[in-house]
Formats: sequence, structure tokens, C-alpha cells
Amino acid sequence: MLEISNFVADDRLAKDIAAGRKLKRPAQDPQRLAEQIVHRTRAGAGVDFDVFEALLGENDLVEINYLERGLLAARTVCRINVPAPVGDGSEWGTGFLIGPRLLLTNNHVIGSVEEAMTATVEFGYELDGEGRLKRSTRFRLTPQDGFVTSDRNALDYTIVALAPMSEDGDVALADLGFLRLDPRTGKTELGQYATIIQHPDARTKRISLRENKIVKYGDRVDPTRDNFLWYSSDTAPGSSGAPVFTDAWQVICLHHAGVPDRRMVQGQEHWVLADGTTAPAALARRLPADKVHWLANEGVRISKLIADLERQSKLDGFVRSPLIADLIADATGVAAFAGTVPAQSIIGPPLIAAPAIATIAAVAAEAAVLEAARRPTRRSHPAAFFDGRRGYEADFLPTPIPLPILGAAALRHGAPAKVTGAADDVLRYMHFSVVLNGAQDRKLAFYTAVNIDGTRWTNLDRGDDAWFYDGRIPEELQNGDELYGNEPVRRKNYFDRGHLVRRLDPVWGGIREAKLANDDTFHWTNCSPQYWGFNQGADLWQGLENFLLYNTDEEDVRASIFSGPMFRSDDELHRGIRIPQFYWKVIAVADKAGKLFTSGYIVSQQDYALDIPFEQLPVGPNSTKPGQNFQVPVTKIEADTGVVFPDVVRQADVYTGPTVGRRLRTVADVQHPRR
Repeated sequence: MLEISNFVADDRLAKDIAAGRKLKRPAQDPQRLAEQIVHRTRAGAGVDFDVFEALLGENDLVEINYLERGLLAARTVCRINVPAPVGDGSEWGTGFLIGPRLLLTNNHVIGSVEEAMTATVEFGYELDGEGRLKRSTRFRLTPQDGFVTSDRNALDYTIVALAPMSEDGDVALADLGFLRLDPRTGKTELGQYATIIQHPDARTKRISLRENKIVKYGDRVDPTRDNFLWYSSDTAPGSSGAPVFTDAWQVICLHHAGVPDRRMVQGQEHWVLADGTTAPAALARRLPADKVHWLANEGVRISKLIADLERQSKLDGFVRSPLIADLIADATGVAAFAGTVPAQSIIGPPLIAAPAIATIAAVAAEAAVLEAARRPTRRSHPAAFFDGRRGYEADFLPTPIPLPILGAAALRHGAPAKVTGAADDVLRYMHFSVVLNGAQDRKLAFYTAVNIDGTRWTNLDRGDDAWFYDGRIPEELQNGDELYGNEPVRRKNYFDRGHLVRRLDPVWGGIREAKLANDDTFHWTNCSPQYWGFNQGADLWQGLENFLLYNTDEEDVRASIFSGPMFRSDDELHRGIRIPQFYWKVIAVADKAGKLFTSGYIVSQQDYALDIPFEQLPVGPNSTKPGQNFQVPVTKIEADTGVVFPDVVRQADVYTGPTVGRRLRTVADVQHPRR
């Protein structure tokens, strides 16, 4: 992912660099020298006689803490993967943290909210002291929490928010620290050294330390080029978005492009190649990077980047974000990030704690404080978060299927929880709906209903399994980690957090729509306690779900699926909640002629089945093995749950086995208004 600068160097500079001649530093302006000393002091790097000589170009020595501070800075740098269109592989780049939950990279690495939603970032992809690959950590991007970009033909930057916890839930983003952006000029000068931390060619983290000097500092003649710095350094495709540092580990620019050696040949732009020959620019652009003779690399000056960010924030239509507002306030000196020292360049915990003598009580107290700081707060989405959600659509199939209604047998186990803003007490999410049992010993869904569009289905990464309370219902009516276990320290519990609407079922449509549907499934209202053997792998419940979902995807059909726990009076109490012994599903699909087919299934948490075969339409027996077929008449599900389906569902039932259960024929059996 090596971008190419469109800037044509002035002939003298180009010839000096191409010839390998040493660039002379200009006479040091005492005012600029004083500014650099102030910058180093604010950055926490310190100033002594060696540093003074280094700034004058007479001494290349640095303090040994240069290495330790470099490791601190390196923790903030990640590699970025953005899936390319189908068949085009993936694109890679580099990025780095610039504030609490904020990442900086190039626009040509992540150019839109849609790309951010599919991208993954990976920290710690590097070798340890023995040459072994460390355990890396992946985070999801959350552009809905903050996103600003500048076109690649302008300043070529993107700032985007990240999730506060890693995908596996083991690492807090705050533990990695960040690099503060300083908009003041004077941090470096022509001939001084630059350092780049990067992921070239998507490889392990590398650092460019040797023979790296600033060769061009802005352009006071051409204002359009004053936004950039040139520096001699080794980079490669995938380095785009890397931070470029001074010896004080202050970020001076965002790496974004290589500058090729250009020549005009008979009025046409040619590039000089590594072997000394030239080629037309149009051809040279398509050559591998190592075939081109590069004059330098180019980065976006941080001072110009911050100025552009501040300018964009004042435009009409700018999407406001507290994270972005805090970044602007910190960078412009209005207010520092909470808990940080103003102007400090590297923010984060030390690599190794300072030695200390302390009592056991003091150590325990400090550990308790750290644990409390790390522990995520109760995640909740306010009612307004769900504005615009249409939920399950009754007319999704050629034959409309309204939501089921709750009969007397269902209401024996509790009344529906009242939903703020919904007179019918239906919780509407992206492509699915939930009706929740509000009884204190249940707090589980009566049923869920989801639409699946196999023609528009996509497979998104699972993410970090962050479950949220739904603000439309009181939190005390939703089962959270108090039922399933202590999530922050990931203690294994007997029950999994089982999705009733499977995570992948509603994930279809445009990327924003699909991601929103994916995230909506991680609400406690859609969660149900399922034995680990029942929920995971190729076991009963997941086998049935795979049977239903993948057939709709492979056959590009539409389907509506209804699911829920079966409430029984003999369900055992666990942590104050009655645990369902059985779960049920009813699927409705239409063939190419528009004919409706339905099928019902009941699965026990006490039995297991493997190797469930797929069929052309996901209806009918899900297994031919004796004792492993879960198909039952829809009427049995009605009889056992009290959840009553419309007549069209019963009439389309493909079940042909023996009669089981009581058939509910009319709404006279129902004592709850239609939803």
C-alpha cells in the first residue's frame, strides 16, 4: 500500500539526494533551537549538553532511555487490515493511537466509515527478545464513536475510534497508551534525524533507525506543499499510516507516500528506475516498489493535520463526537486529556513498574484500585439508540406472517416486559424483534423473530462479544453477567451466553446495516442460558442453526425464523432464574414460485446430535439418524409454549410424522392482544 507523492522535487534537491550527497544543515536559528529544546523538555526527553550538541549537528549520541521510550511509543503502533472487494485480497497499512480510543492512519488505508467497519487492527504483532512471535491483540474499529477523514489528494489522513476492549476481552485499549499530537512547529529541522515505527508489507513491527534524516521541511515557496515533510528512510507497502518521530519521540508527521525520482524526457514525465534506466510514469506506477528509485518519503505534518481537523470541526454537517472534541481540545491547548500531563508526548503506563517497598495491605489496596479501573462499566444503550429500527417485518415473504401472540399457557409464566416507546411491548432491532418475559424468575424472551435475506447475507467477524443492556427496559428485568458469570475476568460458567437470534442471521444488507444488526444481537434481551455442550461446536442447537442459516445462504432464499425457550413449571432455579430445559424454532420459507413452507423444531439441552445434513430448503427433518430428528409439528410448539402462530404458518407445516400435541385453531384460545 505504497502511495506516491505527486510533488516534483526542485532540481537541486533531487540531484543532491539522487547523488547521495550529504545535505548540509542551514545555520541554526537561535530562536528555532530554543523552540526544539522546549519541545524536548515538554516531551519528557530531557536536555543536556549532548542533546544541545546533537541539535547543532555536532553529536549523534542519545540517552539510553531513548530505547525505553521507543518501546513505549511502539506499543501504540498497529497493523491494519482492510478487506478488499471480493477477489482482490486484502489491503494492509499501519496506524497508531493518538488519544483515548482514537487511531490515526491514512485515508488511502481507511477511506470511509464502511471500510472502517470491516477493518481490523492488531497491536503487538512483533518479535520478542528471543526472536519468537509475541501474542498479538486485535481491536474492532467503532467509527460510530468518531470518524474524520481527509481525501488522499489533500492531507490523506483518517482518525477513527476503537472499541475500549480487545476482541477477546483480555486487554484494555487504555493499557497501550497513546502519542499526543502537538500542533506547534519547530520540533525538527532539515538534516535532523527521524525514526519510523511501521508494519512494512504487513510484516512484524519494524523500526527504521539508521540513515534517516529530514531532507525537506515544508515548502515556503509552494503553499500547497507546505503541508508535508520529506525524509530519507526505509519503508514499504503497508508502512502507510506510520508515525514519524524526532529523537524525543514526538510525532512530527504521518507517513503517507514515497517520492520517486522524476525526469522529463521529451516533454513526458519519466521515473528513474533502480537500475538507472527510466520509464514513463504511467508504466512505472505499476512496477513493484523495489524497481523504482525513490528520492525520499513524504509525511503529513502534524501541525497542518491538526489545523485541518479543527477547520473541519467547524463546518456544517460535521458529525460531532466527544472523542474527537477532546482530541481537538487537547491538541490546541484548550484542555488536556483527563488524567494526563499537558504536552507530554507519550501517554501510558511504564514498561516495568518502579521498584518499591510496600506492605501487603498497600499492595492489595493498589491492586484493588487497578482492578476497579480495568473493570468495564455496565454497558447500556439508551432508548434513543434504537430510533429507526423496524424490527421483524411481517411482509418479508410473499405470504405475510404477523408476529405470534401469547396465549394463556404462555402468560402463566409471566407478562411481557413493558417497552418504552412501544405500545405493543415489542423490542425492535435491525432485522429482528424480541418479546421479553418480565417475570423476575425468567427475564428471558417469550420469542424472537428474525428475517434472513440469503441473497444479501454477509459474514462479519464476531468481534469482542460485548453485551449491552437495552435502555427501553429497566436493567433489573434483563439477565446480565450476574447470571452468566463475571465477564471482565472471564470466569468459565456452566452456561454460555446463547444467542436466541443467532448473530449471523440478521447480518445482511449494506455494511452499515449488517454491522448494526450484528451488534444488535449482543443485547441481554436476546441472550439465554444454554449449556456449553448444547450451544457450542457441532452440537444440537448450533447444528440446527447451521442447518437453517447456511441453506438459506447457499440457496439464496429468504426466510423468517421464530425462536424461544420453552417455559415449564419444573424448570430449576439457578441464581434466581428458572433455566429452560428446551428450546424451539419455527422456520418459514418460500420457494421460487412463492409457495410457503414451514417447519418446527424442539431441541433438549439434555441430548446431543452431530453431523446434521443440509437440504435444498431448510425445512423437513434435520437428520435421518434414529433419535436425532428434532422436527415436530408447529402445533406441538404452540401447545407446549402457548405462543400462537397465524393460520398460514400451521397450514404450511411440512411435518408428516405422527400427531403430537394439541392444535390451537382459533384466536379464541388466546388471552393476549395480537402484536
